[in-house]
Amino acid sequence: MGYHITILRTPSAPIQIEELAQAIGQMSGRLVFAHDAQHGPMVCEPAKGEQSEIMLFEHGELWAKNPSEEFLRLMIELAGLLHARARGDELETYRTIDETYHHPDDRALIEEAAQLSRQLASRQRRRNCLSLLAPVCVSMLIGWFYARFIR
Repeated sequence: MGYHITILRTPSAPIQIEELAQAIGQMSGRLVFAHDAQHGPMVCEPAKGEQSEIMLFEHGELWAKNPSEEFLRLMIELAGLLHARARGDELETYRTIDETYHHPDDRALIEEAAQLSRQLASRQRRRNCLSLLAPVCVSMLIGWFYARFIR
């Protein structure tokens, strides 16, 4: 697993390859658009060669796994050129690498995630309660059985 950052537009205006190529062209060669047989369309840093981090392009969005701060800066800049935004796994949208906010288009997703979190926490509390009560109930049952049938 890892932490993913996605460059996307919302509500539903996918990024087109042509506009991606045009935006990358404005970045003074710091990023290039490439096509890899294994990964498909992707964006990488030519100056870093094989050590480059990559953004994969799928379904009108770009995403990177565990980007460094330097790469995240490039992602935020690219998102601006695409009139898009960079969003993390926790639904935070990046203004800068140090400043995030919750974008209005993500409100429904954020509420859904909060509701799921509450449900999981409630389920865990029930499990914890049962795991604490089970030994007490078993002890009481053994005591009752002993008093009733063995004495």
